[in-house]
Amino acid sequence: MNLTKTDFKEYLQCRESFWLKKKRPEDYKEGEFSLFLEKLIADGYEVEEYVHKLFPGGVDLEGDEATLLQETEKLVACADNPACAGSPIFQATFKTDKGLFIKIDILNFNKETKKWDIYEVKASSEIKTDVQHNHIKDITFQTIVAERARIPIGESYIIHINKEYRRDGELDLRELFVFANVTEDVREGREEVNSEIDGALALLEQDSISMTSCGCLYKSRAQGCDMFEFFNPQVPKYSVHNLFRGKKLRLLVDESIFKITDIPDDFKLTDRQEEQVTLQKTQIPLIDKAGVEETLSHLRFPLYFLDYETFGKPIPLLDKYNTNQQIVFQFSLHVLEEDGTLKHFEYLAEDMENATSGLVKALREHIGPVGSIIVWYESFEKGRNKELAELHPECRDFMEDVNSRVFDLMKVFKKDYLHPGFNGSASIKKVLPVLLPELSYKSLDIQDGTMALTEWERMLAKHTVREHKEEIKNNLLKYCKLDTLAMVKIFEFLRK
Repeated sequence: MNLTKTDFKEYLQCRESFWLKKKRPEDYKEGEFSLFLEKLIADGYEVEEYVHKLFPGGVDLEGDEATLLQETEKLVACADNPACAGSPIFQATFKTDKGLFIKIDILNFNKETKKWDIYEVKASSEIKTDVQHNHIKDITFQTIVAERARIPIGESYIIHINKEYRRDGELDLRELFVFANVTEDVREGREEVNSEIDGALALLEQDSISMTSCGCLYKSRAQGCDMFEFFNPQVPKYSVHNLFRGKKLRLLVDESIFKITDIPDDFKLTDRQEEQVTLQKTQIPLIDKAGVEETLSHLRFPLYFLDYETFGKPIPLLDKYNTNQQIVFQFSLHVLEEDGTLKHFEYLAEDMENATSGLVKALREHIGPVGSIIVWYESFEKGRNKELAELHPECRDFMEDVNSRVFDLMKVFKKDYLHPGFNGSASIKKVLPVLLPELSYKSLDIQDGTMALTEWERMLAKHTVREHKEEIKNNLLKYCKLDTLAMVKIFEFLRK
């Protein structure tokens, strides 16, 4: 039974879930493989392909496990042979007697040290060391396993995106990527990781474990494993794990308090936690009518309800773009006059290069010099507006004026209108079905932003036939239109 880097990461997150997946796969249910996760994986492969260009003569290994191991062994064996020239190996594969199994992004022979240097490629713009993503542990695992497979390892590097890079013409790959030597970090952490690897191997030797709970019972909801409900069926979907973490969560769990309604009245809470606990116990919305009226009184007609859809990749696709910068390819705009007249305008780019120039032009045609501009989660729209001002300096004054008039409707649902059905969230996807269940995304072919950007990319693809392009276009327009219509209806609900 193999223990891969992915397995090891799952072991670090939750030992019980890891054991179940490896030993009783018939009982293990994978977490939702979302389009967002699928996109991250695809982006990672794309970044690797660009990095490969910095290692000329590299050999890209493909095939099943046996083929990969055999080809790797051949290339490693002749590394110091002038006839082989010690070519860099992409996806060098090793397996130890105990089943430790790795594929190394890039393995490069250092002719001076006579050792192999390891390069781990990351699509992120920094080295992460948090609980969910620890890049140092990733490469330490790779280094240790390679050494246990009797490969002399020299330096360890993490290659990641340079967040300061801005494209200007052809990609400058040496400026685009950062080569971080983390050899010392690996040395410092190897004892701990060695111990964790041995712990994972020892756990795999066990034929049974306690199935009554898992370690995630003491973690917040966001940090829980995919099998949390399987191991902890006594915990409701919206529970104390959604409100607490650390010491407070431990205190409640130790008392077998999982329902928010069971939290003792004298339990110490923050103001926000107290609001959420009160909502769940009373099942009565907390509405500050005066606060809502005061907030809405500052709005000026006509009201412009604006929403963007964006597309981005780690590698900048166009000139003037930074790494990971979003291309704004679509907007929906509902304009509400004081007399109740409602008009709708929209824009959807049909090519990537001219996406934002056409979008800014359309915005200028439909947004007048007076009136509040209503969005949901203002930091997103404001951020894109600032970027549009940089990309189109001739429109800078207009975009800055737009930002000066932005009002974030979501703030009302963070402060003045709280509902038990929101489950602590102010997302429009949580607010809308509670306040206006007749308006739903469920009937749409596109139901979230990740689906939208994926479909837009498919719409632009040369291999997509015209009929499908038109179908995708209509689906995108319907989705974005509902975003702004939902804001209009929520605003009208609040006014009543």
